[in-house]
Amino acid sequence: MKIGFLEKLKKQTTLEFLKSVAVGLASNAVDFLLTAVFLYAYGHDHYDGFWGVFSGATVGGPYSPQFSVYITATVIGYISAILVNYLLSSIFVFKYGNVGKNKYGFIKFLIFSAIGLGLTSLGSWIGYDIIGGNIWIVKLIVQFIVFIYNFITRRLFIFNVNLIRDDENTINL
Repeated sequence: MKIGFLEKLKKQTTLEFLKSVAVGLASNAVDFLLTAVFLYAYGHDHYDGFWGVFSGATVGGPYSPQFSVYITATVIGYISAILVNYLLSSIFVFKYGNVGKNKYGFIKFLIFSAIGLGLTSLGSWIGYDIIGGNIWIVKLIVQFIVFIYNFITRRLFIFNVNLIRDDENTINL
């Protein structure tokens, strides 16, 4: 009996993980686009068109945005992606998505996302400012690490049916 339960849980977790990857890609698209828009808006006179933000094509020699500009752009992109991710996670990803669709679930989502933002900012600072890596490669590596953190925290602490008490306050599933 336990084996059937564990296999069902494994299958459900795998499906949720794959859906989370799809939602993560959509959220990252929002994040990358808004980050690029902000970087271009601030340094448009340095880039050779909007796509120069991504390709590194500049006018008048190499250009690296100031660290404060890069972090601001990263935060704007990340916060926008959080909102997209919350909506899609609660509707599409998790079997018990309605468990986290209340003010407490949203608050927990924001708290864990704020920690993720801290990890994103720290990773960006280390990768871009200290190591001197390419903005977009650093962003991809940091987003992968934060994706794993996000999936685990959301699965265990936000959209987990076992967190619901079995009494008059139980959410109807």
